Amino acid sequence: MKKNHEFALQWLHKAGNDLVTAEKILQISDGPTDTVCFHAQQTVEKALKGLLTHHNIPFPKIHHLVRLLDMVAPYHKELESFREQCAVLSNYAVEMRYPGVWDDPEREDAMEAVTVAKNVLNLIEKKLKK
Repeated sequence: MKKNHEFALQWLHKAGNDLVTAEKILQISDGPTDTVCFHAQQTVEKALKGLLTHHNIPFPKIHHLVRLLDMVAPYHKELESFREQCAVLSNYAVEMRYPGVWDDPEREDAMEAVTVAKNVLNLIEKKLKK
C-alpha cells in the first residue's frame, strides 16, 4: 500500500471515531444536540480529507465541507449529491460550539446530521477499502 493510502485510512478511522461519538450521544434521550452535530460535521470533514489524502490532493486547514467537496468532486461525482447537506453541516464546525451564536439544534436536525455523516463515511470507506 502506498503511504498516502495508509494515511487516508487513518483519516477514516478518526472519522469513524467521531461518528461513534455522535451516535452514542444521540442515544441519550436528552443528550446535547450541538455536540452530536459537531461530531457529525467532523465525521464528514475527516472522511473528505481522507479521500483527498488518498488522491494526494493537498488541502488547507479548513472546516468548510463544501470547499473540501469541491476539491474531491472531480474524482467522485457521486459525492455531489451531498452538497446541500455539507453546506448545512459546515455550520456545525465552529460557531455551534460557542454560546450566544447559535441555538442548540433540534433533535431531528441532529439525527439528520448523523445520517448524512454515516452515508458519506460509508461511501468513502467503500471507495478506499476496495
